[in-house]
Amino acid sequence: MLEVGNGMTLAEDRAHFAMWAMLAAPLIAGNDLRSMPADVRDILTNREVIAVNQDSLGVQGYAHKSMFSGIEIWFKPLVGGDWAVAILNRSSAAQTVAFDWSKENVDDGQSHRNADFGKTVYRVRNLLTKTDAGTTATSLSVVVPAHGVEMYRLRR
Repeated sequence: MLEVGNGMTLAEDRAHFAMWAMLAAPLIAGNDLRSMPADVRDILTNREVIAVNQDSLGVQGYAHKSMFSGIEIWFKPLVGGDWAVAILNRSSAAQTVAFDWSKENVDDGQSHRNADFGKTVYRVRNLLTKTDAGTTATSLSVVVPAHGVEMYRLRR
């Protein structure tokens, strides 16, 4: 059961929800819906994150890369050749993450899909802010809050 809205920080609530979506886990709210603050409601009703969870390809995300600083990069293949990406910060301090798409070989053993960023340029959408964030033709640089996450959808 999701613990969003049950005493974690806002960054932790977002991370909890995003990672459950990446893992295609059941989204069952565990908080009191009658007294839910607006920021918690916004997390639990984010249609773009829910779409990642409910993607019909039905494949779980996986940890693509773990860095010594507590940063993990997760990928989840989605239907139609799209990908979800989560940058999880397990550390207790905000961290700037630079991610050069062109240097990554993303290969999912479950669905036998590969994201070849040298051949395909994807549009990048920030799912938490619901804004476009450029393309994979340029590197991504983002500050990830302590115990927080940044989450993206890559579209062809």
